[in-house]
Amino acid sequence: MNEAVMSGYEAVYAGAVAIDESDRGRLWMRGRDRASLLHRLSTNHIERLQAGQGTLTVLTTPIGRMIDLLRVYALPDALLLETGPSHGGPILRHLRKNIFFNDQVTVADAGAELGQIGLYGPQAGQIMQALGLPVEVPRYGIANGEWSDAQVLVARCEPLGGDGYTLYPPATHTAALLAACQAAGATILDADTFEIVRVEHGYPRFGREITLDYIPLEADLWRAVSFQKGCYVGQEIIARMESRGRIAKQLRGLRLPAAPQSLPAKVVADGKEIGDLTSAVCSPRYGWIGLAYLRSAYAEPDVTVFVDDQPAIVCRLPFTATAQVHDQ
Repeated sequence: MNEAVMSGYEAVYAGAVAIDESDRGRLWMRGRDRASLLHRLSTNHIERLQAGQGTLTVLTTPIGRMIDLLRVYALPDALLLETGPSHGGPILRHLRKNIFFNDQVTVADAGAELGQIGLYGPQAGQIMQALGLPVEVPRYGIANGEWSDAQVLVARCEPLGGDGYTLYPPATHTAALLAACQAAGATILDADTFEIVRVEHGYPRFGREITLDYIPLEADLWRAVSFQKGCYVGQEIIARMESRGRIAKQLRGLRLPAAPQSLPAKVVADGKEIGDLTSAVCSPRYGWIGLAYLRSAYAEPDVTVFVDDQPAIVCRLPFTATAQVHDQ
């Protein structure tokens, strides 16, 4: 593994890293009915969000399949939505298509207005302090900050290596703010190293684990689903799955003997297909590992399954809590 990858990887767990995340979609929802529209189209309780609060929610089809996992942040006059990579346009069209004739809501692309930077690691808060940006933001909360005479929205996101912030500066300031993060002590993280750490943490990604093939509960996205809200698209399927305790497949980690021949790859056990390997990386800590959807009967830790006719071991996620250290 090359020096740049190792430097970034070690900084995730022992320092701080910054990465340009501008490839993710950013959308504005405005108008009186903005929350009610997203509330009826997705899995979480959007209508109760107050300004400064946020949550995860999943846009679902009528049969409960995942269209995308969104981060949603409530501002005094708008909702800010973050979509999967390169998925802002399709989600914008999906939301607009579902606006009723009497809804007072508009949906607009925010990508040209706002950039996006992820700041992760146990020392991420120290970088924020050095930049003069808000640090005490609750998980999925959002606050206003100022840097270099520019307004920067600061959100607290899922942690990587111990902590996580998402910065939304003006798009014209993104490169300069990323450089300032580096000058303050953050290591610039490349996309390949980010992918390694994402898989280690067991976070599903749009286009890999978040697809129309799966239901949010299968992806272990319970935190993105409310079982106390009113009707929404796909609710019947998801509620039935929860009430009966019958989840067909579950997202698990696999310890692999080598790189898979291709992705996705079929997972086999007892002479039959029992799931799909959706992501695979070579981790400095654990060797080859991956994320896979497995039939529930094969989703227990230490079960042996097969990928490309080679044995793989099932483990719970995240790998940081379950996997054995790989001898390099």
